[in-house]
Amino acid sequence: MAILEVNRQRFKAMLLSRSYKDLFLSLVPARRLYRSLFRGDNGGMHTVGEHVLADLRDFCGASRPTIFDTDPLIMARREGRREVFVRIANMLNLDENAVQKLMELDHGLGE
Repeated sequence: MAILEVNRQRFKAMLLSRSYKDLFLSLVPARRLYRSLFRGDNGGMHTVGEHVLADLRDFCGASRPTIFDTDPLIMARREGRREVFVRIANMLNLDENAVQKLMELDHGLGE
């Protein structure tokens, strides 16, 4: 099979894959996917979800104010991490009490 034909088939497969992804991912909003990962059937947080969010909170630096650094790359990395945590919290629609509880949670997992 010629290279041109292989590339043509690969391109068709890529377009078909994108169509399927668009179809199925549009059926389930991202917010619902996040909630299914972290929340239980009763609408509250899973214990495991709390521990994962606590670990992300520590890694992303969401529990402390952003510390200024003269290196713009370090600042961009810190802000990017914090932004990821804020997005997850927004997707889960956490109220202030839940966020405060999460900030106080000592996940106690060994590193």
